[in-house]
Amino acid sequence: MPIIQSLIDDLEAIAALHKKKNDDYANDSNPFLNFDQCSEILEWFSNPRDLAFIWPIANKLSRLANLLNSSKQPNNESIDDSLLDIATYVLLWKADLKRRLEQTK
Repeated sequence: MPIIQSLIDDLEAIAALHKKKNDDYANDSNPFLNFDQCSEILEWFSNPRDLAFIWPIANKLSRLANLLNSSKQPNNESIDDSLLDIATYVLLWKADLKRRLEQTK
């Protein structure tokens, strides 16, 4: 069977990236920790538009909790970067809410 080397290379790159990022978003006992935590927060909201902003905020909060509750050093972005990302998503959400409210007047 012929092998498509670029596919194998991409799969190996995905595996390496997964291992690296999983350390920032999960813990040793639950590789799906960030998804579990995000889904809990998503249940608080019903508007699909709000959920578009909530998901990345919840994901970053889960990541922060994992990093701050362990002695691990981030493999990718710094804790400060995550905090700034959360602030940015919140301000984007605020601007979107304002725009939506103005459109209903």
